[in-house]
Amino acid sequence: MKKKKSEGSIAVLDLPVSNPVKPSTSNKESRKEKTMSKTENAPNVSVVPEVIEKTAKYFDLSTFELKEAPFKVSFTPPATFDEAVSALNSLMGSDPEKMKAALTPILRDAAIASQKKIAVGENGAPKKIVLDYIKNYRDIPPFSSIVTTEKGKSKEWKGQYDLQTVRILEEIKNVPFIVNAIKAAAALSTASDEDED
Repeated sequence: MKKKKSEGSIAVLDLPVSNPVKPSTSNKESRKEKTMSKTENAPNVSVVPEVIEKTAKYFDLSTFELKEAPFKVSFTPPATFDEAVSALNSLMGSDPEKMKAALTPILRDAAIASQKKIAVGENGAPKKIVLDYIKNYRDIPPFSSIVTTEKGKSKEWKGQYDLQTVRILEEIKNVPFIVNAIKAAAALSTASDEDED
């Protein structure tokens, strides 16, 4: 029988068994286990399936014609941690190496995001968040008149765009509610890699 092993504070999961046999526990431990499973594993809200619409672009290899195939996916997020682990196990065929490979990018991004937050500091905001926040001001006069060329059509566009950014930032840096909104967005950011161009 394969079962969950504990090594210090890290839990190691072996391959799941279809009918696991629980080790015998005392009544006190059994009550504690039942209480924990009710509170920790019970979903707080009903989980609603998400309908995702995508389009697959592909080449038909009989004609080498580029085609598109729209499709829908109904995805129900796991309601509990146990459901998430079970779904991952099922998806990866219970192969620990495949599971490790699937989780590694998530852990990598979390490590990068954590250090990025430290590097930026609490009085800073990532460039992408600030640029996303100010993009609505680009179409409003007087800022809209600064960029007179279309992106990619002229060499002057980048200089005009940068000047427009500077002018918008000069205006909003003294507006407390805007600065606070940007700080709040930065505090909630979990992105590890952002477009820094």
